[in-house]
Amino acid sequence: MRYLGIGCAAQLLWASALWAQCGIPQASASSAGWSVQQVNGDWFASNPEYPGLQAEIFMNTPEHPQILDWGMPERYQGRIGVLQYYAGEPGTSYLVTIISNAVIDLETGAVLGEASFSEDCKRMDWHWYDDKVVVEGSDLGEAVINLP
Repeated sequence: MRYLGIGCAAQLLWASALWAQCGIPQASASSAGWSVQQVNGDWFASNPEYPGLQAEIFMNTPEHPQILDWGMPERYQGRIGVLQYYAGEPGTSYLVTIISNAVIDLETGAVLGEASFSEDCKRMDWHWYDDKVVVEGSDLGEAVINLP
């Protein structure tokens, strides 16, 4: 029994070391202009370059989200935007650091869906098609985000 306790302690220390190595990435230059506000307990991202757009983003822990990157995949000719943000450290909901991507329809301002970009420093596989995005690699299974 004593060795079992030592083994569990060693595993916890190893896991803690992994978490410590997986810091929040630096925000890219494309994230400039984005801000995050909390309204009635929900988080919304906005940017003055996109008036009226308030993208709801979801945190996995009770922390403040941080916008890390913004991009518009060329194949969608300015109709789709991808907002990447820090979504939580290990803790209450997940035991991994999570970086999420919100896929946004820029014509309507709607968040079409969101999925992890990375969990615990492991990048998810994102496959872009004409009508959808398929995200693989998450412990939660495959995510499909339909595009207009």
